[in-house]
Amino acid sequence: MFSDNKGQASAEFIFITFIVLVLVGGLVSLVGSNQVKTQAGDVGGARVMGEKIAETINTVYINGNGYSIKMDLSTLNQGMNSSAYPFSFTAVISNSTGAGVVTVSTPAPISSSVNVKLIPSKINGVLTLNNNNVYTVKNVDGTIQIS
Repeated sequence: MFSDNKGQASAEFIFITFIVLVLVGGLVSLVGSNQVKTQAGDVGGARVMGEKIAETINTVYINGNGYSIKMDLSTLNQGMNSSAYPFSFTAVISNSTGAGVVTVSTPAPISSSVNVKLIPSKINGVLTLNNNNVYTVKNVDGTIQIS
């Protein structure tokens, strides 16, 4: 770019600056859309895990007193794990509102939380289930106990 009397260098500089700004803007939107996709995937994974845990608890409740199931969260989580992107979560089971609820949360940097309602309202305390552990879900006279 050479300076001349007609302003050609200034026009070229403005044109190049405009192209650079368009490219940078495109890259920023690309990164933003990938983060949205990752967050949507985490919300979907949390919903799936919440539904699987709720299904296990509801099955134990419906089958009556003395029924129990071993719930292996690593097996339930197997379809969502990959070597490049391990899926981790924490599930809290409570009945503080009078109805049983499973709240599944995924960790930061893109944290999400999903609530899934349960059929039983009698749950023994507030329970926190961690990723990849094995729990026993029991029905003791209509009260769900998880150990």
